[in-house]
Amino acid sequence: MIIDSHIHVGPMARQYVRDYSLDGLLRHMDRLDISHAISCNTYALCELDLEFGARYASRLYEESGKRILSYHYYTPEYQEESLRLMEEYAKEPAYVGIKIHPAFALTPAEDEAFRPAWEFADAHKLPLISHTWDITSNPKQIYAFPTRFEKYIREYPGVTFIMAHSGGRPGGIRAAVALGEKYQNVWFDIAGDIWCNGALEYISEHVGSERILYGSDYTMMDPSVMLGVVLGARLTPAEKECILYRNAKELFGL
Repeated sequence: MIIDSHIHVGPMARQYVRDYSLDGLLRHMDRLDISHAISCNTYALCELDLEFGARYASRLYEESGKRILSYHYYTPEYQEESLRLMEEYAKEPAYVGIKIHPAFALTPAEDEAFRPAWEFADAHKLPLISHTWDITSNPKQIYAFPTRFEKYIREYPGVTFIMAHSGGRPGGIRAAVALGEKYQNVWFDIAGDIWCNGALEYISEHVGSERILYGSDYTMMDPSVMLGVVLGARLTPAEKECILYRNAKELFGL
């Protein structure tokens, strides 16, 4: 049993995706023994069609046999619509968390425009996940550097905050881990192309395997890549089980 805590289902205008169909995703999952996956669909995330994205997420849940769950997507660009849809779909079992993306929104993570998402997460007892990354040649990543989230991590200790990509590159990973050592509500996912040698062992050594989630960043990435990182890591079988499914099973109530 494996739970993928970070995928994206749907077409991507600026990214080549050979097959974004539900059937294709389920075949991938069955091949790798992935029982459930949690998506922020690309209609909401990339195209900002929040209304269609919300309906699509509900449909995915039913058509997948309840295997594809979803994050609400909150963006300050459409704050009122984001909150309206989050309230409208709050009681649907398809939704198990909230996603924000400061780099896409070109809004610093500590900006007051993100407070409604944290308040909603706190009120509804939902984990909140955000893209995090190192400061790189891509200037947009500066909005999502891990230290920028500390304000809200500190103010909302009851919200489990997942640092997607764990900071992305060595500088971001070190900053993310420092926050994880300071705050127990900081969690990590390993989705995406974070292939720094020993990164998973480093995170586990400093914050423990009990706050790390397996994620793939499908459809942009093949799920087997980060699965191989976990299986090949210098960790105990029990630690790998935590990362691959136990932590997500408890956090998302699966």
